[in-house]
Amino acid sequence: MLVPQGDILIVDDNADNLDLLGTVLRQQKYRVRAVPTGAMALEAARRHPPELVMLDVNMPGMDGYETCEAFKADERLAAIPVIFISALDDPLDKVRAFRVGARDYVTKPFSEAEVLVRVEHQVNLARLQRELEIQNENLLDANLKLKEVNTLKTNFTAMLVHDLRSPLTFLGLTIENLRNGVGNQEELLAKSEQSFKRICTLLDEMLEIYRSESGHLPMAYSDIDPSHWLPSLLSPYQMRAAKAGLEFQVVVPPGLPVMKGDRPKLDRALANLVDNAFKFTPKGGAVKVEAAIDHGAGVEAGLRFLRLSVIDTGRGIPAEDLPYIFDPFRQSQRSASPGGVGLGLAIVQRLVAAHKGQIRAQSQQGFGSSFVILLPC
Repeated sequence: MLVPQGDILIVDDNADNLDLLGTVLRQQKYRVRAVPTGAMALEAARRHPPELVMLDVNMPGMDGYETCEAFKADERLAAIPVIFISALDDPLDKVRAFRVGARDYVTKPFSEAEVLVRVEHQVNLARLQRELEIQNENLLDANLKLKEVNTLKTNFTAMLVHDLRSPLTFLGLTIENLRNGVGNQEELLAKSEQSFKRICTLLDEMLEIYRSESGHLPMAYSDIDPSHWLPSLLSPYQMRAAKAGLEFQVVVPPGLPVMKGDRPKLDRALANLVDNAFKFTPKGGAVKVEAAIDHGAGVEAGLRFLRLSVIDTGRGIPAEDLPYIFDPFRQSQRSASPGGVGLGLAIVQRLVAAHKGQIRAQSQQGFGSSFVILLPC
């Protein structure tokens, strides 16, 4: 992309001087605005700050020195470079110009080549300065975000260690009780099995998060017919819904197209969303899973997507937590359950992304939540 020439504001009460200097600059494709007074220069610059100001000294009312001081006193205009261009060639005049903030000083009559070189130098210098400031701001933002991520990971690690310690502690006590013949053996073994499964789940989830973030999530694609896949996956939830006192509805229209996907991973993603819907929907509520075809628009025109919606009438997600529900290192109130840290939604997002799909969520506290997965067909 070609870099545009600078935007220059020239200030001189002599119309001939404005015409001459403006012509020289416009011939080199500079964008030029010309005003006859310092007050008008300030007004024009405040409306649209130029990249460079070229300023005469002797002007009625506000002279060049006063105009330059006014520019430097305005926070929005202070960084704009100023070149004085004047018939005054006394060294003291030049010293005063630099003292009020000028970057350069050209005496009249001027050489066109000299003026153009000085203008180009100041415009390029100002652009480099702005780029450096932007890079410094970006670096500062990146450092702040890195600190935030490190803090989140540290907190998450502490939570994970806490969640691992509880089942490990119970396993240790169980082993001690079994060795000493204390307690009901069947009950101890059952609870030990639960603790062992909890530990394995946490470790598996951490491993899956690591694989997805490092780009090493293995995928085994095969043909999947949603008309058979979804009823097969979701049929066990009917009995579970009856026991929980929930209404459970599955809507799978006929004629859905066959798609390519990793069946076990898609099973896990959808089952996780349905499990969450059951977990956070009180007795008497409803959970609905609906499949449909979406047609892409805009840059996705001509594409088709399988849309899977999981809708519940549960307690909902706090608005302040909603932007972070797929972040593995932030824990929302929705995941603050006896199960401890929950990586389920983070893993769902990564499994969907591995299929080049999208997931989005909407929720309102007290009314429920809706999760929508879009998978390319």
